[in-house]
Amino acid sequence: MMNYPALSSFVLALLALFLKASVLSVFQVISRIRSRRYLLPEDAALAGVRPVESESDLVQRCARVWRNDVENLPLFLALAICYVLLGAEQSAANWLFGSYVVIRYLHTLIYLRGMQPLRTILYLSGMAICWEIAYRIFLQIHL
Repeated sequence: MMNYPALSSFVLALLALFLKASVLSVFQVISRIRSRRYLLPEDAALAGVRPVESESDLVQRCARVWRNDVENLPLFLALAICYVLLGAEQSAANWLFGSYVVIRYLHTLIYLRGMQPLRTILYLSGMAICWEIAYRIFLQIHL
């Protein structure tokens, strides 16, 4: 880790994002069980109910948050690991990666509650962090 001072910052961000995804998955399962609304026949049969055409709003929101994470987190993680491998300073990585994680946690909570325009503001804030990391990568390559 001495060659990559910011590696621990990356690993902590990765673990925090993994925790968020895990908690969201459990929350979605609990919400599905509470609503007793299942799309798949085998899931409905297990619960002793008939399959439905659509799941509850909260279960659908969880699925949309998950999809949003799948679309956005890989970009951040790829940029972040490149930044680390190019020798990022730990203090800068702490600030950038920590900010991104906090923004994504808040984005998830706001998304689940259906609060606009705050959801968009948080999304754009996360993208701004990614652009800042990309800019710093560019500077490290060209300086």
